[in-house]
Amino acid sequence: MTERPFRFRLERVHDIRRQRERGAQEDLAAALGQQAGQEAALGQVEATIEDAREQFRGASGYGEVRSGKDLAASQAYLERLAGRRAVAVRDLNASRDEVGRRRRDLETAARERQALDRLHARRRAEHERELARAESSQLDELALAGHRRRQA
Repeated sequence: MTERPFRFRLERVHDIRRQRERGAQEDLAAALGQQAGQEAALGQVEATIEDAREQFRGASGYGEVRSGKDLAASQAYLERLAGRRAVAVRDLNASRDEVGRRRRDLETAARERQALDRLHARRRAEHERELARAESSQLDELALAGHRRRQA
């Protein structure tokens, strides 16, 4: 009995789909890393704002008089920090959008690969059934030939 090996005709396509899924995973990981960096930057800006507010509150304690220039400078500084915070929030939102896009790309790539995985498994099962049928047929022929010899 010669057993022909299983050959999946779409193996190259299957390899490409696996590579595309791996690439999508790497892209998602990079986007998640960028998002974490944006979150850290926003946290840092918010901490700076809170520290500045505490410092200005402490500087304007009882008995201490602050000049109008100091108040204006403090206000201008807080406004600049608020602008930095707005930029950090915008960047974080853009980063979250990018993570969402990358996640959808990964889901699509995984679905495409899984479809080929299922097709591969079906084709392999068909191949194995065909081999089993052929083997069974050969065994039946041998048994029949042996039976004929015994009858003769």
